[in-house]
Amino acid sequence: MISRLLLFTLLFCINLKSYSQIYVSKTEVDYSLKVERDGIHRILTFGKDKDSNIYTSVKYSVSDFNTIVGEKKLKDEINTMEELWSIAQDSIKYDLQSFNIGYPATYSDILNNHIKAFLESKEWQTHVEKNGKKLNYDLIKKIMLESNVYKPLYDFLKTIHYTFIGFETEKHGFITENELQTLGYSGKEIIPMPFMVWIKIEKIE
Repeated sequence: MISRLLLFTLLFCINLKSYSQIYVSKTEVDYSLKVERDGIHRILTFGKDKDSNIYTSVKYSVSDFNTIVGEKKLKDEINTMEELWSIAQDSIKYDLQSFNIGYPATYSDILNNHIKAFLESKEWQTHVEKNGKKLNYDLIKKIMLESNVYKPLYDFLKTIHYTFIGFETEKHGFITENELQTLGYSGKEIIPMPFMVWIKIEKIE
């Protein structure tokens, strides 16, 4: 029983490292870096297939357990993301194809970009005039890409030689009238909202 406990402790120590409050863990399919500051957990996770040593996907998430937290802005997360990424790039091999950073309403600056993109899109407004409050998945993804809704992430990825090439989305709906009014709009605007988003990315020279 004691020998099993010692073995478990040894394996845990091998797979968990600390870089000055940054904790790194590794399993057969992912490599995660976590930092906690002011009650807020930020996690950068790279994913891969079990039989490969090349990571092909990445996810960044912010989970706060502090009840007094202001609005989140993606642009404010870039420095932390860069900090975590600098550790990962020296530790793993990756050829990334997708980035999951949450749907547009996760961050206030991205939500504002998203609303503005559809209000200013002639294609979307024409679609609304013809079809009313009806989803068009391909058009939604096209506008999100062309309007660079996730611009802070786009700018960061360019510094490490990656770029956006498209979006995959699921579980669509519309921003509610109350939510729009809270943001200063009339509430009559028709703005689609995907609640699951994967950004397709590729390496550039």
